[in-house]
Amino acid sequence: MDSTTFRVLPVDRGEACLLTTRRGAYLFDGAGLAGNLPRLLRERRVGKLRAVVCTSASPARLGGILDLMDGGYPVGEYWLPEGLRALALAARSFDGGFPDWLVRCGWPVPVEASFPVPDTLPPVGGGHPLTAGAVLALLGAAACTGRLPSRPRPMTPAAAFSAVAELLLERASGPGGGDLLPLCLDALGRGAAGGPEARAVLCGRLLARHAEGLAVSRRRVAREVAGTLALAVAAEGLLARGGVRVRWFRQTGRLEEHLVPRHPVMCLNGLPAPDAPGSPDRVSAACLFQTVRRLNAPGTGLAFRYGNADCGALICGNSTLAFLGRRAFLPLTRPTVITAPQQGGLGGEEAYGRIRSVDPSADVWVRSHDSHARRVAEGFRRQAVRCCLRDCRDRTVWEILLAFDRGRWKRLPSAACTCV
Repeated sequence: MDSTTFRVLPVDRGEACLLTTRRGAYLFDGAGLAGNLPRLLRERRVGKLRAVVCTSASPARLGGILDLMDGGYPVGEYWLPEGLRALALAARSFDGGFPDWLVRCGWPVPVEASFPVPDTLPPVGGGHPLTAGAVLALLGAAACTGRLPSRPRPMTPAAAFSAVAELLLERASGPGGGDLLPLCLDALGRGAAGGPEARAVLCGRLLARHAEGLAVSRRRVAREVAGTLALAVAAEGLLARGGVRVRWFRQTGRLEEHLVPRHPVMCLNGLPAPDAPGSPDRVSAACLFQTVRRLNAPGTGLAFRYGNADCGALICGNSTLAFLGRRAFLPLTRPTVITAPQQGGLGGEEAYGRIRSVDPSADVWVRSHDSHARRVAEGFRRQAVRCCLRDCRDRTVWEILLAFDRGRWKRLPSAACTCV
């Protein structure tokens, strides 16, 4: 049997795929924050990961990757979307236009947010590695609650993280909220809690929890924005802590067929980004809002491809492969595992026609949809060989484990999915 295997891990929400090759193990996406990804990997005796790859900075893909980073899981490199770094650079130059920000998030402007207005004191003092994370935390709190901490400006990053955490904990409610309150207040009050880096991570987790509780029907935009900012805040804290190697990837909007140096993987629509540019002079609330929305907009995201002489894997993520253009297509010349675009949902329908295989019966399409109620793309239904993490017939969860053996991808013991 070949040493190449492909797993779709049984995460609660989002997607996490593990590719094991002769040259090491690669994790593509990590599902949601606090989704037990480190435990799932250890249970499967996965040692050091050569690279952990994030296709999109969305809660359903980046969260678990931050859990790995926070827990010190052995990882050679993290490959992250360059947009996450661009958001932090923009936050450093935010002009303080919170009234405009609140309106864009669907909230009325409270009195405390009306002043000071842009061109006065910045929300957080500059010159600190976590200044951007603190500004993002304030913006996330505003998106979540429609309020701002009542603290004098400019704040230090540590003071901003504490103020945001206290604001969110005041509003904590629902099952488990009572247990969370003393735990977090104790962590914030202890000097041994790890300093501002640990406070940033805690603040990001609280923001993510609060964003999850916002009603989709009434606060859809605020929920999406706050969820993205929560991850950005936690990422800033973890990166400031150090000890991890990060390679940033910038989308180019066209097909790129260059292997990542020293890896058997290529990013199909992006290239490793150069060193971070300097921060812009001034960034408005409108510009920041658009930057956040672009990070995980439907149809965007990075796509990756692995291949050796015998087999391959295509990781579509959230992408619809629009970077191929109207007349171009992506050829598959060897047996390939393909992750369904947008987890097999209707939004990725156009991507299926952009993939052409010389032998469709040798390929395996996989999807890890969040709910049995979610409608399935017709393009996925038409594939000759397909597997679902959540079995559509029996309403059960079957971890997908594929092994390449004698020229074919074979699914190790499980049940077939009917996609009905």
